[in-house]
Amino acid sequence: MQRIATYMAVKPGMEERYRQEHEHIWPEVLEGITRFGIHSYSIFMHGRELYSYFEVEDLEKTGAMAAADPDNQRWQVHMADFFDVGPGIQDGSTVYPVEVFFAPGNEQLPPPLQRIGGLHRLKAGREGTVRQLCEAASPQVYEAIRKAGIRKDCIYLVGQMLFTYYQAQDPGRAHTLLVADPAYRAWHAPLADCLEHSTSILMDEVFYVP
Repeated sequence: MQRIATYMAVKPGMEERYRQEHEHIWPEVLEGITRFGIHSYSIFMHGRELYSYFEVEDLEKTGAMAAADPDNQRWQVHMADFFDVGPGIQDGSTVYPVEVFFAPGNEQLPPPLQRIGGLHRLKAGREGTVRQLCEAASPQVYEAIRKAGIRKDCIYLVGQMLFTYYQAQDPGRAHTLLVADPAYRAWHAPLADCLEHSTSILMDEVFYVP
């Protein structure tokens, strides 16, 4: 299963209309999302910025199916004027953040699970350091994430921004357990030092398909 993130941005003044469109998305478009093999599809929003997370078996195959679908084509035309950056996976202009960290966590967590999307700005020139830290995460870090009750902990890099995604039954409790774990705290401290001060943001989930 591929874990995919995308970055998009709506034009100034289109923010509320974008939210409304996704509260009333066409039923045939929802049906198509499932038929194309897209799962766990969330869109998170902060200001004009949009980050999505979804899972597919084969992104190339899914993109081809979406591009050939008449209902999806009509939806893309309908939404095209909303965007400054990237309207969809099949148009060739989509920005795909790079996954630099993934911890499966506790894959047996029962629903309901909350889906959390975060946005974090890096200090200039810290991109390489972040990659190295993520690659160097020890088995104890992965175990701490599992014990905290987190599932599918992902970090994506695009430019100087980190997009983070995870699932949890109780995100507040999960965070408390993580910061109390010595191995996780030792790993996370230099990662946090790569971030601009007070720039971490929890994003609003404005769309979700299981």
